[in-house]
Amino acid sequence: MKKNGVPMGHVAQQIAKEDFASFDYILCMDESNLRDLNRKGNQVKNCKAKIELLGSYNPQKQLIIEDPYYGNDSKFETIYQQCVCCCRAFQEKAS
Repeated sequence: MKKNGVPMGHVAQQIAKEDFASFDYILCMDESNLRDLNRKGNQVKNCKAKIELLGSYNPQKQLIIEDPYYGNDSKFETIYQQCVCCCRAFQEKAS
């Protein structure tokens, strides 16, 4: 992230039931996350969030964004570029 000038002052947290009623979109990286989120979202009475794979916005049609944790630096760079591309495409569609 430092290489790409992205600040890293964030805090991670688990998705809460309230998030499904508060957010318009909840985006995830892989099919396992998608199944889990859909299951949790189905348990929320007033779920308004559209739950999708971030990769569904990838112009190259790479739906799954793999966890680069066990890869080398080039794997992190590839995933970073994939995320940037998908986020830009999502932003264009959502605006």
